[in-house]
Amino acid sequence: MLVDTDLYHQKLDRILDLLQDQHYSELNKIMGTMTINEVASYLSKSVRTIERRIAKGFLKAAYKEGNADLFLKKDVVELYIIEYKKWPRQMP
Repeated sequence: MLVDTDLYHQKLDRILDLLQDQHYSELNKIMGTMTINEVASYLSKSVRTIERRIAKGFLKAAYKEGNADLFLKKDVVELYIIEYKKWPRQMP
């Protein structure tokens, strides 16, 4: 099996750049995470309502990026199902 080493090294360099990037925007797409503002927007709720859901244990932060908590998209979908009693039409 032939492997294009230049392409392989480019991909590794890109991954390292993402991991070293101070902004989570590209990295969170790979990890499948959302900020609390994105969660609130997706669920059509206020940030304060989402904070109450977190306090009640319905949603838990998976990662911390600086001061921002990041939530797994699969957990957000589960919260959507709890809130609306149906599957979402569009995934986050």
